[in-house]
Amino acid sequence: RTRELEESRKQSERRAGELQAISEISKLIAGEQKLTKLLPLITRLVSERFGFYHTGIFLIDENNKYAILQATSSEGGKNMLARGHKLEIGESGIVGYVGKAGTPRIALDVGLDAVYFDNPDLPETRSEMALPLTVRNKIVGVLDLQSTKSGVFTDAELNTMSILAD
Repeated sequence: RTRELEESRKQSERRAGELQAISEISKLIAGEQKLTKLLPLITRLVSERFGFYHTGIFLIDENNKYAILQATSSEGGKNMLARGHKLEIGESGIVGYVGKAGTPRIALDVGLDAVYFDNPDLPETRSEMALPLTVRNKIVGVLDLQSTKSGVFTDAELNTMSILAD
C-alpha cells in the first residue's frame, strides 16, 4: 500500500510539473506575436521542459497538400528545416496522418508502426506523438514530439500535450 501511495504521489508531482511547464510556455506564447520567433521558442521549451529528443512544428500549406516544417528543437530537425522538409497530408508518416485526420496519433514503438516515416535525420527516435494544431475547427498544423525511449507516450502525456497544442 505504501509503495502504491508513493507511486501515486510521484505521478501527481510529475503531472503538476508538466502543467506548470505548460503554463510557463503559454505565458511566453501570449507575449510573442511573431511566428518566426514564437515557433522556435516553443519547440526549444517543449523539448527542454519535457525531455523530448525532437520537437517539431509543421504548418499546413494553403492548398492543404503539405505539412511544412517551420521550427524544430533537434540538430537533425534543423537539417530538415534547412532543406525545406515537408510531408504530404494523409500520405507521409504520423505527421501527414494527423494533418488529415485531425486526431492525435502515438507510435509507442516506431519500428512497429505502419504509418511511421523512417527519417534518417532523426535516427534515435523510438516513439513519437503528433497532435493537430487547430484554429476555429480548422487544422492549421501539427505538433510532433519524439523520444529516444520506446513506449514513453501514455494517455497522461497525450492529455498534457493536448492542452499545449490547443
